[in-house]
Amino acid sequence: MEILAILPVLLFYILPIVFIIWFAVNMVKLQKEKNEILRTIAKRLDNKEI
Repeated sequence: MEILAILPVLLFYILPIVFIIWFAVNMVKLQKEKNEILRTIAKRLDNKEI
């Protein structure tokens, strides 16, 4: 029965915190990828002479 008492605590307090941390880490990874792509595009444009 003690396991059932812990279940609401897990669902309403710990699970949202874990989700927020996962979301933040995922967003940082995506931003790093986008920055790397933009950096390569900028280098290619700098190397091109118009």
